[in-house]
Amino acid sequence: MYADGFAAYQEGFTAGLMPDPALWVDEWADEHQRIPSDSGAAEPGKFQTDRTPYAREVMRCLSPDHPCRRVVVMGASQMLKTQTFLNWMGSLIHMAPSNILALEPTLNLAKRLSGRIGKNIDAVPVLRERVAAPRSRDSRNTIDTKEFAGGTLMITTAGSAANLAEVSARYVYGDEVDRWERNVGEEGDPIELAETRTTTFGRNAKIYYSSSPTIEGASRVADLHKEGDQRCYFVPCPHCGEHQTLKFEQLRWSTDRKSATYVCTECGSHIEEHHKTQMLGAGEWRATATGDGETVSFHISALYMPHGWLSWGSLLKQYDKAVEALQKGDAEPMQVFYNTRLAQVWDNAQERTRGSELMARAEDYALRTIPLGVLRLTAAVDTQANRLELLIKGWGEGLENWVIDHQVIMGDPAEQATWDALDEKLKDEFIHPSGRRISIAAAAVDSGGNHTQEVYQFCRQRRWRHILAIKGASKPGKPVIAQRASKVDVTWRGTTEKGGCELWMIGTDTAKDWIYNRFKFADGAGAQHFSKDLPEEFYNQLTAERKLVRYVKGRKVTEWVKAKAERNEVTDLSVYNLAMAHYLGLHRYQLADWEKLKLRYAQTGLFDAPPPTTPAAPAPRPDPAQHAGSSVSKPTQVRRRVQSGYLKRR
Repeated sequence: MYADGFAAYQEGFTAGLMPDPALWVDEWADEHQRIPSDSGAAEPGKFQTDRTPYAREVMRCLSPDHPCRRVVVMGASQMLKTQTFLNWMGSLIHMAPSNILALEPTLNLAKRLSGRIGKNIDAVPVLRERVAAPRSRDSRNTIDTKEFAGGTLMITTAGSAANLAEVSARYVYGDEVDRWERNVGEEGDPIELAETRTTTFGRNAKIYYSSSPTIEGASRVADLHKEGDQRCYFVPCPHCGEHQTLKFEQLRWSTDRKSATYVCTECGSHIEEHHKTQMLGAGEWRATATGDGETVSFHISALYMPHGWLSWGSLLKQYDKAVEALQKGDAEPMQVFYNTRLAQVWDNAQERTRGSELMARAEDYALRTIPLGVLRLTAAVDTQANRLELLIKGWGEGLENWVIDHQVIMGDPAEQATWDALDEKLKDEFIHPSGRRISIAAAAVDSGGNHTQEVYQFCRQRRWRHILAIKGASKPGKPVIAQRASKVDVTWRGTTEKGGCELWMIGTDTAKDWIYNRFKFADGAGAQHFSKDLPEEFYNQLTAERKLVRYVKGRKVTEWVKAKAERNEVTDLSVYNLAMAHYLGLHRYQLADWEKLKLRYAQTGLFDAPPPTTPAAPAPRPDPAQHAGSSVSKPTQVRRRVQSGYLKRR
């Protein structure tokens, strides 16, 4: 008459003690998986791993019995990445249920994946009976949540720290990780945040990342791939039988350019594309590196697509079009080809200057000496956790510039002694070749990081010396420095304080474009000069960043990125120095303005006649009667005025 609670508890407890069944994902997929006819797939119906035999090993590594913790696939588009996840997800729900977290770069992609998962569940009977049926009032099956016996599947974006910190999950899937944000809500790398969700599961956790790579030094999937054993798919030649990896350089057009063949790297025979089915079936994955012991990584290009999908001839056509665009100065089609077809990182050498190239042209002048062309000095300070970094630059006609000094002031920025040491450095005077003294005209101090208030206090007291608190804004199209500063000090009434600290916003993307585009100039306007005393690390930091082109919601977005392990303090300091040159109005100087500055530092000999001056009109003799009983007034002294458009507005 009534349910036996103890029996139900005992049944559930016993089931929890049972180990996961000996499950191989590829075997489950061959037996149960179905591709829905309404999914838009080219080959709906019963799933067959033999159609894409290179996917079998990936699914085996995702099986709970496999000892690896992380599986990484750096592959071409439309090859195996998402379908492998669907097979893995279905096998887990059916045989080894637990919480599953699926992460997409954007909300639209998350919704698209959720729709695909829903159709997959409806097409597979063993999944349909385990996942809660979708109902309008049933929160167990929604767009971003699918509940099933033993766990929950959560589909969300990797762009929110809250999404990565709410729940724990035994299984994590990261799709297109190269399109993820690089710092989620200032809380760190989303890869690390996502993996933290699996902490309590230890070695029972399984993480699967898949993506096409982007550019060299900034590709997350390429970095993850290097941590693994870097497996490549070796296929036998149908003529000589030697196993080899398929390389794009071996493709050749036929005489009529209607088809393509592959030239064997061992025997030189031309392999027809219809041999691909036989070659893929006899292929095998081989590790090419040792790896970290817990990551299995795979790399596969579009050359391995099954016969009837993307042909070798289509790849050659796409490549030829990309070459034509590259010759016209458009590198984007070639980047897309490398990333989505060859699954290789793209490094456009035409847009990138190596640090070694700049170091090779270092000039024979010592640091803290002033070359002849320098007419104004600026400084920039970068705030780090345990130090301050200082870069002083000299500016000449047409914004030609020289590195004057680069120093690291070790010390905690929370301590006053560190700022006192910086203050002394900013007071330094240098000797110009003309013999005159030259000092720093303006300095920028980065207020980002964990020492914002210390920066404000330092700049607030030295505003009259044009020492400014700045903050970078990495948005395309922003001016190098804002037209006006924003007040950051407020009174007890909540209003801004007139004499308080000011914060200047810097358009870092615009400044980096200016700097990087002028690396090729050896002299003249915009040229950058470097001292022979600068170390190699200086140049590596200066050239650490590069431009990345990606698409967000169908819109082309370019951004400056760097490799995770590389440092870029010198790049930031160069940006801030350029902002100070703009603050002084040097970018608007005309020839007459530069000539006036040159006259100030004109070199003269000991016996040279002084420069001619216009004689002043003689002053009228004072009338004793008119000025009787009064003292003659002293001539009024004219205050030195700084030639800056920004200062005139204030």
